[in-house]
Amino acid sequence: MKPYGTVAVALAVLVLAGICFAQSSPALCPRHIESPTYPQIARIAHITGAVVLRVTIGADGSITQAAVKSKPNKILDQSATENLRHWTFTKPLSAPYVETITYVYSLDESLPPSGGSSNAPVIVNASFDLPDRVNIRANVTTIEP
Repeated sequence: MKPYGTVAVALAVLVLAGICFAQSSPALCPRHIESPTYPQIARIAHITGAVVLRVTIGADGSITQAAVKSKPNKILDQSATENLRHWTFTKPLSAPYVETITYVYSLDESLPPSGGSSNAPVIVNASFDLPDRVNIRANVTTIEP
């Protein structure tokens, strides 16, 4: 009787593991990505941070909803949300599909500053750790009185 109990427990564990793995589907790959910007006012005010977005993707791969999940920062939140709304993804197996995407905004003091009397250009570098992370790095904007 005991061997049957062990087999039953092992079978139950396998079935539960299969159910859990079946529920989590792999992340969708972006089909089209718009290059993000770093808002000028955020650069001037030296605002940095991460914006975590909960994104709902429709059956055709388009963004149907994007909601901020992180601590609010209106300037960066708006920039990330507006950028993400231009993305499209591969068609999900089932819709609606929910994905979490993080935008990380940082200022790089090693880059030449923009603004001021030098009129140096704005430098924004974006890198993508697909499918769920966008890194936006920019030079600092200076204002001379």
